[in-house]
Amino acid sequence: MLAFLSAVLLSAVAAIGWAAPTPAAGVQQRQDVGIYGSSLFAVNIDPSNEAAWQQSQPGRLAGEGFKGVRFVSRQWIQPRIDALKGAGLKVMAIITSESGGYVPWNADFIQIGNEPDDPGTYLSPSAYADMWVLYRNTYPQFAGRFVMAGLASGGQNAVNYAAAVFAAIGGRAPLPDIVAIHPYTKTTSQAAGDFDMMWNRFGRPVVATEWHNEDDTWNFQCMLAGRSSVWNSVFAYTDAMVPGFGLRDGAGNPKPFYYSLLSAPADCR
Repeated sequence: MLAFLSAVLLSAVAAIGWAAPTPAAGVQQRQDVGIYGSSLFAVNIDPSNEAAWQQSQPGRLAGEGFKGVRFVSRQWIQPRIDALKGAGLKVMAIITSESGGYVPWNADFIQIGNEPDDPGTYLSPSAYADMWVLYRNTYPQFAGRFVMAGLASGGQNAVNYAAAVFAAIGGRAPLPDIVAIHPYTKTTSQAAGDFDMMWNRFGRPVVATEWHNEDDTWNFQCMLAGRSSVWNSVFAYTDAMVPGFGLRDGAGNPKPFYYSLLSAPADCR
C-alpha cells in the first residue's frame, strides 16, 4: 500500500515543453524509448479488493481512455489480469511481499518492490539490490520491461538511493531498464525537477508509477506526458482502494479529480 497517506490531499492548461537533458558524464546513454512508445496514460487499481474491482472493470477503464493499469501481483487474481489484458490494457505488476513471489506470465512491465526508500517500507539499497538480482535473473523474458521500485523520498535523496542500488547490483544482473518515482506533495515544476535529476544521473527512462495532484491536474498531467517516458499511472482509481485518493468515491461516483484528469488535453493523455 501507498506509504504516502499522511500528506495533504482546475487550473488552465499550460503544457510544459521538454528537451531531454544531457546525461552526466560516465552514465549510460539513454535507451531508445521508441521501443515502448510514448508515455502511457495509466491508473493504479487493486484487483484483490472486491469493492475496488467492481468499480475498476476493464471495459470501463478502457472506455475512459486509460491505456494501462498498475497493481500488486497475486496468483489468485490472474483471471482478472487476463480480463484487463483482454480489454486492451497494458499491465504493470508490482512484486512485493504480498505477491508471494508470483510473477504474471502476461505482464507488460514488472516492477520489483515499492517505495523501499520510505521509512514505512524501507529496505537498505543492498537488500533491495539482492531482491532485484533474484527476480531479474529468474525472469529474463521480461528483459527491457523491468522497472525499479517507485522511489518516494524525492529529489537528491531518491537519486542517492537509486545510485546505491545500482552500485550494489553491480555485475550480478542487468541494471533496471526503467527508474520510477512517486512525486507526491510536489508542485508541477518541482516534480519536473525530480525527473530531470534522475535522468541526468542515470540516462534511462524515468516514470511516475504513482502520483496524485488535485490542485494543478492539467499542468501536472501534461508535464508527465513529456517527462514520464513510457508510462505514468495516477493514484488511484477509487476511494474503495485508498480513501481520499480516488478518482471516484467509495460508492463509485466520479469526484472533481476524475473530471479534471479526464478532461486534460488529448495530447497530454
